[in-house]
Amino acid sequence: MLAGGESRRYGSDKAGEHLAGKPLAVRAAETLARVFKQVVIVSSREPTTTEWLHVPDAREGCGPLAGIEAALLRARELRRDGVFVLACDLPLVDDATVRAVVGSLKSRLTAAPVREGAPGMEPLCAAYRLECLPFVSRALDRGELAAHALFESVGGVTIRLPMGLFLNVNTPEDHERAAAVLKDGAG
Repeated sequence: MLAGGESRRYGSDKAGEHLAGKPLAVRAAETLARVFKQVVIVSSREPTTTEWLHVPDAREGCGPLAGIEAALLRARELRRDGVFVLACDLPLVDDATVRAVVGSLKSRLTAAPVREGAPGMEPLCAAYRLECLPFVSRALDRGELAAHALFESVGGVTIRLPMGLFLNVNTPEDHERAAAVLKDGAG
C-alpha cells in the first residue's frame, strides 16, 4: 500500500486523515488485509500505524513509481511473485475490486482498472508481477516517473469496474465527497 505522497493539493499528510473513523492509510491496509496474508506500507514518512510492515521508498522524491519499485524490491526479498499496489488516497476501493483486478492479471505483467480521464487506467490500484521490476528501475534511472507509462510499456491489461470506486482524495473537497459516499453506504 502506498502512503508516501507529498499531499501538496491536500495541504497536510492525507495518509493520516480520518475518513469514516479511520485514517486513509489504515482503511487501505485493512482492505488489502482482507485479500492478502501480508500487507506492506510503502512510505518515506513515519508510519501512521505499526500493525503492518513499513518499507521506505527506495528513491526519495520520485513519486508513486518509486513506491512501486520499493514494493517490488520487498516482494523479491520475500520471494513473492509480485505485488498489489493500492494508494491510500483511493478510499472507496474494496476487497472485491482488489480481487477482480488480481483475477484479470492472468499471464500479463500488470493489471489495473479502467478509470475516467487520462491516463485511462488506475496504476495505483493495480497488480504488478515481479518481472516489472527491471522496467520500473530503468524508467526511474531515466527520470521517468509516470506509473501509467510503465503500465503501457509492459502491455498491462485493464478491467472495467464501477468508475465511482476510484475517487482520489487529493483535496479536502475530495475528502468530503468520499465521506458523503461512505455515509450513503455506496462505498
